[in-house]
Amino acid sequence: MYTKKYSCLLFLVLTILTASCKKLVEIDAPVDTVTTKQVFAGNKEADWAVSGLYSKMINGFTADLITSNAEKNFSAGLCTILGGLSSDELRSPLNDEAYLFFNINKLTVYRSEASIHLWQTAYKAIFDANAIIEGIAASESEYLTDSTRKQLTGEALSIRAFAYFNLVNFFGDLPLPLTTDFNKTARLTRSTVAKVYEQILADLRQAIPLLQTDYTAGKSERVRINRWFAEALMARASLFSGDYQGAITSATNVIEQTQLYKLEEEPSNAFLSSSTEAILQLKQNNISALGNATPEGYAITNRFTLNEQLVNSFEAADKRKAAWIKLSDDEFFPAKYKIGSANPYDSPLEYYMVMRLAELYLIRAEASILFSASNTGDAIADLNVLRKRANATLLPTDLSPEEVITAIGKERQLELFAEWGHRWFDLKRTGKASAVLSVLNYKMPWDGDHQLLYPIPLDDIRDNNNLKQNSGYTNL
Repeated sequence: MYTKKYSCLLFLVLTILTASCKKLVEIDAPVDTVTTKQVFAGNKEADWAVSGLYSKMINGFTADLITSNAEKNFSAGLCTILGGLSSDELRSPLNDEAYLFFNINKLTVYRSEASIHLWQTAYKAIFDANAIIEGIAASESEYLTDSTRKQLTGEALSIRAFAYFNLVNFFGDLPLPLTTDFNKTARLTRSTVAKVYEQILADLRQAIPLLQTDYTAGKSERVRINRWFAEALMARASLFSGDYQGAITSATNVIEQTQLYKLEEEPSNAFLSSSTEAILQLKQNNISALGNATPEGYAITNRFTLNEQLVNSFEAADKRKAAWIKLSDDEFFPAKYKIGSANPYDSPLEYYMVMRLAELYLIRAEASILFSASNTGDAIADLNVLRKRANATLLPTDLSPEEVITAIGKERQLELFAEWGHRWFDLKRTGKASAVLSVLNYKMPWDGDHQLLYPIPLDDIRDNNNLKQNSGYTNL
């Protein structure tokens, strides 16, 4: 017993000394934790903490194999995979047990493991964002300048809002931790969807004036949040929460930044690292088994097929069909990301797209017609910007408001397919999900509309009995 204790003590001392020596030789390495005062001792250290959060969002929050990152991380491909399978976009192989029950909309609390990863990683991002916000606010260091404080706080607020946006659309009512203080978060109840949107919009309103208007933080690459990403997310959240005038205003603010953003002339260039329509991208670590592929590109290449109904919805001359869909062995696959795996030492040609300009035209079009039926001309004009780029037939100017709303739904389906679960969110928020999905043969019989929300992970309910399960799911 004495020998064992002595060995453990010696090991602990050696570990501390080794770590101390390692710190002496390490320079400019991003930190892995954002909970110590040293992290916010100066501009460089604080920036490392925020850079570390971006890295986790694309390269993984845990030590799992990076090749499975898109399937374990809400911000590296899991939203696209689950949203696509739950809606009418993607099909999984019949023997793919991890996704079968999402695809046929027959989830139970024991048959929804992939959604647990989505829940956990989104909340990990929220925890890190909270730690950054608190750490910067508490730092009294003169070496942490006011401009850096503002920029990094704005980025953390925007990441928190982004994580909550995805969570609320997959799970509905949510616990809403806004601090790292366990005593305040351990027993939280679920806040309503309306309250979650209030917090999302409040975070973005606070973030917008703090953020830079260019991409200085990302060294000219669009891999760090600026003011226009926060505005773009504000436009999206405003549309979803019914503030149509707010959505129009925020979308217009972004669209008018013509010195920064313009649609790529060819849809095939939209997802490149150099894309001029990128508002925010996440940059993957290419020194890994992924090569220079994005995690999502690696995960879905030749694995998840597209529903033929979606493929057939494109006009023959629509460039998006040729650029973003691949035909292989008589099956259609999403191909917005071309690189499935490649040389790990090549610079990535594609970064993971979080937000792009095309969506802002769609947001403004929908918000305009929902705000006033007299805005048909404005909505059609925004849709035709995208259709002209795609070489699709331009919409006539004499459509009725109802026809415009239908056209917007179709255009969102064609432009945003296999991106972040947009189709899944759209079907639910417009009240069309059960009607559209329940008639698909592979989703019959329809188990019920409770399937439109994912179950809350059992472990969280067991740890906090103030959390209640989504209706329709039992823990038995």
